Amino acid sequence: MENSKLIKIATYYNQFDAELAKLKLEENGIYCFLKNEYVAQLQFGIANFELMVNSDDKETALKYLETDEDITREN
Repeated sequence: MENSKLIKIATYYNQFDAELAKLKLEENGIYCFLKNEYVAQLQFGIANFELMVNSDDKETALKYLETDEDITREN
């Protein structure tokens, strides 16, 4: 994990979907955070929520997110 870097795995256009995806990953032990979270809250409709994870966790995180068909993502 020393060489891993943070990468974007999804972009969300509303806070509810972004928080739901983040919670799902955290419940499964994957470190993640929402980039632009506060900017998106201040500038509704302009900024997007970007879900960031360690590059080492990318494949696992995507598998967890794909199991929930209600979440709309853009890679």
